[in-house]
Amino acid sequence: MASSKQLRSPLSSQAALSGYQCDRSWQDLLLEQCMMGLLRLASLIPVLILLTILGVFVSETYAFFQTVNPIQLLSDRQWTPLFSNQQFGIWVIVSATLLVTAIAMTVAIPLGVLAAIYLSDYAQGVPRQLLKTALEALAGIPTIVYGYFALLFVTPRLQSFIPDMSGFNALSAGLMTGVLITPIISSLSEDALRGVPGSLRQAAYAMGMTKQEVIITVVLPVALPGIMASFTLAASRALGETMIAAIAAGQYPGFNLNPLKPVETITTFIVQVSLGNVDADEPIFHTIFFVGAVLFLITLSLNSFGYGLIRRHKCALGNISIPAAEVTVLEITVDGATVDDERIGAPGLKVGSVDPKEPVLFKRAIATRSSPLPFQSRYGWRMALNRGLALVGCAAALLGIVIFVLLLLVTFRTGFLVFDWGFLTHAAARTAGESGIFPALMGTLWVLGLTALIAFPIGISAALYLEEYVPESWFSRLLEINLANATAIPGIIYGLLGLALFVRDWRGVTGGASILSAGLTMAVVALPLMMATARNAIHAVPAHLKQAGYSVGMSRWQVVWHVILPAALPNLITGMLMALARVVGEAAPLIAIGAVAFITFAPAPSWAGLQSSFTTLPTQIFYWASRPQAEFQANASAAVIILGGLVLILTGISVWLRDRSANSTASD
Repeated sequence: MASSKQLRSPLSSQAALSGYQCDRSWQDLLLEQCMMGLLRLASLIPVLILLTILGVFVSETYAFFQTVNPIQLLSDRQWTPLFSNQQFGIWVIVSATLLVTAIAMTVAIPLGVLAAIYLSDYAQGVPRQLLKTALEALAGIPTIVYGYFALLFVTPRLQSFIPDMSGFNALSAGLMTGVLITPIISSLSEDALRGVPGSLRQAAYAMGMTKQEVIITVVLPVALPGIMASFTLAASRALGETMIAAIAAGQYPGFNLNPLKPVETITTFIVQVSLGNVDADEPIFHTIFFVGAVLFLITLSLNSFGYGLIRRHKCALGNISIPAAEVTVLEITVDGATVDDERIGAPGLKVGSVDPKEPVLFKRAIATRSSPLPFQSRYGWRMALNRGLALVGCAAALLGIVIFVLLLLVTFRTGFLVFDWGFLTHAAARTAGESGIFPALMGTLWVLGLTALIAFPIGISAALYLEEYVPESWFSRLLEINLANATAIPGIIYGLLGLALFVRDWRGVTGGASILSAGLTMAVVALPLMMATARNAIHAVPAHLKQAGYSVGMSRWQVVWHVILPAALPNLITGMLMALARVVGEAAPLIAIGAVAFITFAPAPSWAGLQSSFTTLPTQIFYWASRPQAEFQANASAAVIILGGLVLILTGISVWLRDRSANSTASD
C-alpha cells in the first residue's frame, strides 16, 4: 500500500499535471492555490511563535544588561532583585532548579525504567492496559494538584520522620516532580524496548537465557539510546516545572543545597514577580525575561538533544541487521562416497578433525568453541532473579494507581466538607466560608472556548500541510524539529511571551491582562499538542480512501476536504479535547500574564467582557493553597475536585471518541 507521502499528487509528471489542470476551471485552480497558501501560512505559525520568543528574550535580556553588570551574575552570592540591596547571583536560582530536578530524576529514572520493562516484556492483556493507562494518567493531572499534594500531604508525612524539615523544602517538590515526569520516561522507554527487533530476543532465548537475562544483556543495551533520550526530555520537563516548586519549595533567595530547606527556583522567581503589578519599564520586568531566557536555552538544548537521540535511535533500529551464520561445507569420504555435510558455524568456532576412514555410514564434524561462554547452571537462582525483576517492575507500574488513590483521598477528605451549591455559585470573598468558585469556573470555560476557537483550526491546517502537501526536504525537517521543541517548552515561557506580546504590545486590542490575552496565550500553549495529535489523525486515514479520491479525478484539496477530514474528524476532536485537558490545568502561564487572586464577577459575553480581568480554577487553587489558613486550603481542595472533574470529563470524551473511531475503522 502506498504511503501518505506517495499520495500527495495524483499525477506524477509535470506534463500530466498540466493536462489535468487544463480540464479544470480557473475557479478550482484559484481555490486550490489559495487553500494551499493558507495551509502553508498556518504551518509557519509555530515557527513564528518560536522566533517571537527568541526576539522577546533577546530584546529584554539586552535591556537587563543595560542596568546589571554581567560580572554580578557570577560574583554575587544571593538572588535578591526585589530587595533594596539588589544582588544578582544567578547560580542561586540555577542551583535550586538543578537540585529539584536532580531529586526528581532520582525518583523518576528507576521507577520509569522498571515500569517500562514490566509493561513491555511481562504484562499482557487487560492488566497491561490498565497499568499503562493509570501510569500515563499521571501526566494529565494538573501540576497545581501535585503542588497542593506536596504541601499538604507529602511534607507533613516526611516531617514525622525528619523533624528538622521545613514546611517549604526542595525534597517534597522534587519527589512530586519526579512522579510527574515518570510517565515520560516509562512511555518513551517502553517504545524503545518494544522497538528492539524480535529476532534478537529469539536468539537469546534459543541460547537458554531467562527473560531477565534477555532484558539485561540484550534488550537494554540495544534500547539504551532511546532510554537516554527519555531521560533528557524528562529532565527538561522537570527544569521547567513551575507550580509544584512555587507551592512546595519556598522562596529562599540564598545559595542552599540542603533538600530539607526552602529554595527558590527559576520558575518560582518568575511566578513571585508576576504576582505583583510590575511596570514594563522597571528593571525587575527585564529580570524575569532574563531568567526566562536562561531556562528557555537550557530546556531547548535538552529537548533538541533528546529528540536527536530518538531520531538516531530509530534510524539505527531501522538499519539493524542480524549477522548471518557462516556455512562450512565438509567433504567427507565414507565407504568410497563423498558426503557434503553443511555445518552452521559462527565466529569463534572451529571444525574438529574427521577421520574419513572410520567405518561409519555418516560422520558429522564436531564443532567446538575456541573460547566457550560460561553457562549459568543455577536454574533456580536465575528464575528467582527473573521473578524479582517482574515483581519490582509491577510495583513501579502500580505507581499511577497508588498516587491517583492518594490524591482522591486527600482532596475528598478536606474538600468534600465545603463542597456545596453555594461554593459553586458564589464569588471569592475575604473570608473562606463565604468564598466560591463561580468567577473562576466561568473564566476557565471562557479560556477553554477561546483556546479551541483559535488553536483548533490553525492546528488542523498546519497538520494538513505537513502531512499532505510539504515534500520531504530541509524545510519539512525544520518544521518537524520546531514542532518537537515547541511541544516541550515550559508553560511559564509561553506565559512570558503572552505578557510581552498580548498584555503589553497588544494592550489596545486585548485590554491588557484580560480573558482575551489568556485565551491567546493558552492557544499558543495548546497549538503544538493539537498539531501533533492532528497529524497522527490525518496519517491514520487509510491510503485506499485517498487513492479512490484521486482515481475519480479529485484535486488535492478536494481529497482533503471530502475524504481526509471526514475520515479523521473523530480523532481530530479527540486530539482537541486532549489538548484542552492539558490547558484546563495550566496555572503558570496565566499567573505570568496577570490572573488576579480576587474577583467578584464572571466575564460578560461581550467585547468588554473579553477585555476584563479574570481568574481560573488553577490560579484560584494556587492563591488559596498559598494562604496559611486551613479554611482556605479546604476551599483549594474543593476546587481541586471541580478541576479534576473537568479534566476527567474531557479525557473521558476523548477516550470514548478514540475507541469508537477505532472500532469503526476495524469494522470497515
